[in-house]
Amino acid sequence: MKKLAIIGSVGIPANYGGFETLTEQLALRLQDRFEITVYCAKSAFRKHPAKLGRIHLRYLPLEANGVQSIPYDMWSILNAIRYADTLLILGVGGCTLLPLLRWFGCRKRIVVNIDGIEWRRAKWSRAARAYLRFAEKCAVKYADAVIGDNQVIVDYVQKTYRRPCELIEYGADTVGMETT
Repeated sequence: MKKLAIIGSVGIPANYGGFETLTEQLALRLQDRFEITVYCAKSAFRKHPAKLGRIHLRYLPLEANGVQSIPYDMWSILNAIRYADTLLILGVGGCTLLPLLRWFGCRKRIVVNIDGIEWRRAKWSRAARAYLRFAEKCAVKYADAVIGDNQVIVDYVQKTYRRPCELIEYGADTVGMETT
């Protein structure tokens, strides 16, 4: 069975936001076809089970958001390349590692879901924006496939980098949800 690592979210079960919901839904729906490992921020969970169903959970002692997200993603990537056939990286923070991995001959399949055009966001310092722009370039150039979750991102990647970008929209699973 092929091994898939999902990197870049706070982890599952989903309690935080969109990437976590995506991670949980994707892992649950693919667990019959892949051996899946999800990387999780240890501090975000009171309990730390090794598995959720057949999904392996790996806890790291770093935060998955903010400045710690960069080493969190890098640690996850470096761990996952040891065993996974495919790495699904959510966001670009750790993608500055990709040129080095390719240079050293890493042939793992790497898929990156670009999380918006982060380097343009005013919340980041000038240095953080420069880093995120470089990380985005590394992600697009060295990943085997690039995903955008909306047409604006797909158009941006295709225009800026002249690289194919697959549109995979995700949203809320509203089955069974109450409406007011």
